[in-house]
Amino acid sequence: MMQTVDMVIRETHIGIWFLVVGLYFYIFIHLLFFRWRKSKNPFQFATALFFLFLAIGRVFYFVGDFYADPNSLIGTNSGLTPYIEGTLDIWLKAGGFMQWMALATLAATAGFMIFGKREAEIAFAVPAVLIGLGLIIFPYSDMNMIAMPFGVIYAIFIPSLFWYLAYQSGGLLRRSNFLLGLGFFVLFAGRVIHSVRFIADAAGILGYTVIGVLAPGLIVIGLILIATGSEWGHTQ
Repeated sequence: MMQTVDMVIRETHIGIWFLVVGLYFYIFIHLLFFRWRKSKNPFQFATALFFLFLAIGRVFYFVGDFYADPNSLIGTNSGLTPYIEGTLDIWLKAGGFMQWMALATLAATAGFMIFGKREAEIAFAVPAVLIGLGLIIFPYSDMNMIAMPFGVIYAIFIPSLFWYLAYQSGGLLRRSNFLLGLGFFVLFAGRVIHSVRFIADAAGILGYTVIGVLAPGLIVIGLILIATGSEWGHTQ
């Protein structure tokens, strides 16, 4: 009976993450082919690449989480044998690299938006690129510990940028920037919760079942806010 319940929980988690990946690809296609193709706005192109890299990275994480990590199959210390044994680090490294390339793309564009200089664009992107390369070269667990504080910085910086732009603008554009900032904040919150799911489960803060729904659920909400904010900005 418990095994049946566990499998239902696992399939529910898989279904929600499928939705997340689908939304990533949808926003990428929408921004690239229906927004950037007409406006040639570099920010829309960078944001499209951001979501493309997130989608590819999440696919790698998806395989690692549900088919290569024995803990992620059901919950912590489930004792089940993963379908793809001995490959977890490969999937995590590939997923981590793509996710950091996504951050590098968005951060570079944000730096250029603030300062209007190529030097700022490079400076904002370099840390994310180095961390992504480090995840490929060095042991994943060690490099991931180094990457976490930088991830928090980017997760605060990017929403704050849009809220600053909302403060500086007015009308529909203000609401657009505010929604974009809120969307990225909720999206990053979901990603952080997902990254600490085993720690939270072991500490009894939130069960693995709850986190498995909460994290992707927050990401979906964040993506809806981002899509809405982007649409409002386009109509300005």
